[in-house]
Amino acid sequence: MKASKPGLHDSATERATRPAKEEPMLRSARKAAEWLMALTHNIAALLLAVASVLVIYQVFTRFVLGSASGWSEVASRATVIWMVFIAVGVGFRTGAMISLEFIRSILPDGARRAVMALVTGLTLLFLVVLGWYGVLMTLRVQNQQVAMLGVSMSWLYAAIPVGCLLAIPGVILGHLDPPERPDDREEAA
Repeated sequence: MKASKPGLHDSATERATRPAKEEPMLRSARKAAEWLMALTHNIAALLLAVASVLVIYQVFTRFVLGSASGWSEVASRATVIWMVFIAVGVGFRTGAMISLEFIRSILPDGARRAVMALVTGLTLLFLVVLGWYGVLMTLRVQNQQVAMLGVSMSWLYAAIPVGCLLAIPGVILGHLDPPERPDDREEAA
């Protein structure tokens, strides 16, 4: 049976027993990237909890008190936006994004690797372009205020470049060390 691939939820023992043939610099970079993925995963979970509390508060004020709180709806929307952009790197790392399973299943190993390298390159290019335009948009709206919150609109738009930047290590880790798929286990058996 094939050993499981390293990833976000590996135990410290599993991470410590990885092959020592990696260069120390690469090993440090991989460890830092895995730590970043775990951190962003936890922050996204915390933001989901905050958004849930804000939505419950909004429902309570609207239907129980009869006077809807205007700021909680906007704040929960902003929280969800940040949560999604922060968690996208974890999605790439764990293989939770839409994959090319059909293509992966019909291509020989060498062609499959080439296609996956192309997909990784295009994904990284997309993240760089999206991040760049996210920075431009964040700067463009810095003088606008979010209704009901009184903060700069740039705080909401900043989720785009920050999320893209945080996603890059997840994409690279997902390519260099892809998560094990169910059909991979069947082939190893």
